[in-house]
Amino acid sequence: MASPAATEAPAAPERNPDEAWIETARCPSCNECQNINDKMFKYNDNKQAYIADINAGTYRQLIEAAEACQVSIIHPGKPRNPNEPGLEELLERAKPFL
Repeated sequence: MASPAATEAPAAPERNPDEAWIETARCPSCNECQNINDKMFKYNDNKQAYIADINAGTYRQLIEAAEACQVSIIHPGKPRNPNEPGLEELLERAKPFL
């Protein structure tokens, strides 16, 4: 009989809540994020989205992608550019996805 430790699923890696990320394994390949910025968002070999280049777009585009995502798997984290226009509004819009 296997020990309880051997049957437990491995713990998910700790994520920095300030960093943007996508739950790639849950991506339905809808193209919504790529329609917003196809340089920031790319597909892997399974046609599931990931953030390819966080510097290829704006925080606004991350928020717009998170809002457009059909399954709410885009987590925008915190803004990388403290001087991006409209950050107060964007931070408020980001709250449901953090």
